[in-house]
Amino acid sequence: MRIWLPDAPGVLGAVAAEIGAVKGNVIALEVLEREAGVAIDEFVVELPDVPGAIDAVCKGIRNIPGAGVEDVRELATAAQDREDTVLNAAAAILQAATATAAMNTLSGQLMSLFDLTWLAVADLGLQTFTEVHGEAPSIGWLTAFAQGSQSGADPSNDTTSSGVFVEAIPETELTVCGGRPAPIRRRERHAIAMLVLVTARFVDALGWRDRVH
Repeated sequence: MRIWLPDAPGVLGAVAAEIGAVKGNVIALEVLEREAGVAIDEFVVELPDVPGAIDAVCKGIRNIPGAGVEDVRELATAAQDREDTVLNAAAAILQAATATAAMNTLSGQLMSLFDLTWLAVADLGLQTFTEVHGEAPSIGWLTAFAQGSQSGADPSNDTTSSGVFVEAIPETELTVCGGRPAPIRRRERHAIAMLVLVTARFVDALGWRDRVH
């Protein structure tokens, strides 16, 4: 559950009380953003397998002054700590046998870890895609978004709506972009940037520039 909360003493306790009221249990908590008196937290919650449990806990949380539920999804497997999942993704990238395989692994890991509905790898200078998964925006739209990021007018800084990221891949001419309906929060963007950097350093060591020049 991804929840908006006033960044104030006692609010987390109120959320825990609402979860406990439906006989739920908080098993993990991560702070994704804190700014202007608002925190965006991600809770992993065990709820009883009874009809209406999710709706009941969401209703209870929304009754807390200043709180809101941004997103809820059911996990198919036991939750892992985000740092562990990012480290596992980095390890998978570093186990690739070739530069191309490492780039493909990056795409797959980003799609999976961050629940992306689309992902594209593009050469924005040449205005071409080298890889596309899902229904990506046009190359022109992505170029404009990337230019906005570089100018400081990055829509991703809007903590209320942006579900798009754009990351240049150092040591290459490529940029990886992805998106989903739910906002991508700062903690997630930092993890994406770190995975892209790991991939860039690895493919450079494997001779990526020799491959493309």
